[in-house]
Amino acid sequence: MLGLFRFARSAMRFSQISHLPPVTPFSRRAFEKRTKIVECGFHTSRPRAAIPPLVLILMRPVLRVAAFLAGRNFRKWWRALPKEKREYYWSRIKEKKWNIAGGGAISSAMAYWFYMSHLEVEPITGREKFSIVSPKQIQELSQLEFQAICLEFANRIVPTHHPYYARVKQVANRLLVANKQLPQIYTKTWTITVLDDPGNMNAFVLPNGNIFVFTGMLDICATDDELGIVLGHEISHCLLGHAGENVSREHLLESIKLVLIALAWAILPSDLLSLLGYSIGAGAVNATLRYPYSRLLENEADQVGIHLAAKACFDVRAAIAFWAKMDLIYEYDQLSSLEWLSTHPSHKTRQAKLEEQLPDAINFRNYCKCPDLPARDPRQEIESFRKSMLEGMHKTMPVGVILVVPDMAAYATGKE
Repeated sequence: MLGLFRFARSAMRFSQISHLPPVTPFSRRAFEKRTKIVECGFHTSRPRAAIPPLVLILMRPVLRVAAFLAGRNFRKWWRALPKEKREYYWSRIKEKKWNIAGGGAISSAMAYWFYMSHLEVEPITGREKFSIVSPKQIQELSQLEFQAICLEFANRIVPTHHPYYARVKQVANRLLVANKQLPQIYTKTWTITVLDDPGNMNAFVLPNGNIFVFTGMLDICATDDELGIVLGHEISHCLLGHAGENVSREHLLESIKLVLIALAWAILPSDLLSLLGYSIGAGAVNATLRYPYSRLLENEADQVGIHLAAKACFDVRAAIAFWAKMDLIYEYDQLSSLEWLSTHPSHKTRQAKLEEQLPDAINFRNYCKCPDLPARDPRQEIESFRKSMLEGMHKTMPVGVILVVPDMAAYATGKE
């Protein structure tokens, strides 16, 4: 059981809540007044000065070019040296080897200290995470992305009187009101935007509380329980601060890649070999450091999300049904990929992990005094969904569902 929910049980902060009429966007003052928010004993770290987002966006390409030029110029300089000069420099390096080793050790210790001094404890799960960006930075990046999305889909924004919007509004309100004790919820102004794109089965929540849902996702979510699971997952990304964590980690990994760029162009004898060497090194960094961590965040959002849905009295068994359907769609269209080369767990893996967490989520749902689960188990619909696909009823079904953290790291470091 998640640490927060264990704490909630012992402190009796998750008492039964009467459902209130949906309100969008959520005003913090109105939200607290209407729901009688109980302040939790969490505190934030000391605020740090925020670097302007534009600086973060420009930093990545500039540093990459600088690393490339430094490495390439060093290689040219070294090649141009006479043989005796090279031998002289090698001898000097050997003479100073202990000084160099000491400097390397000091640098490594400082890097380790920097990393450890920027570890924070996530209050919901209790997991330590690396963070070098301030909430103000993330909010500014969120606003930039919000504006970019609204501009890109300006002609596809579903009006607020549309049934699709009403459905998302009802489910989102149900989740947020039920979990209103969390400071990460009641300190944000939540908004909803539905985008008309039947071929896009996607949904995401920006760190500042902007909820986006594509109509393709609404079409694949047969019930509000499934939609509650999806939005619970995406809202969890927001509550857990995964966007800021991704930005911080991307900057850390980018530092490693800058070293690889400089070394590849300094040591390897040609530009082609340097490019190949860097590609292999960067691929290894992604496969061993970036992708596994991203999958960990996805699993964490699944775990927290199913508990948010349980607190809102959704049928949490729908989580298994939803990911089973996603797996069938990918299997039907032969879109399977290697999990270890992906930022997301496979659908089968997510389904298996949620199966393990299901008894805990059901117990938590019962603790919250929710109505009994419906007699009809959503998991019983999986086989009928498979048969309907085999019969060709879903040949035009769009594919490519990706439930993701908004790529704030790309905005912070410059897109590839």
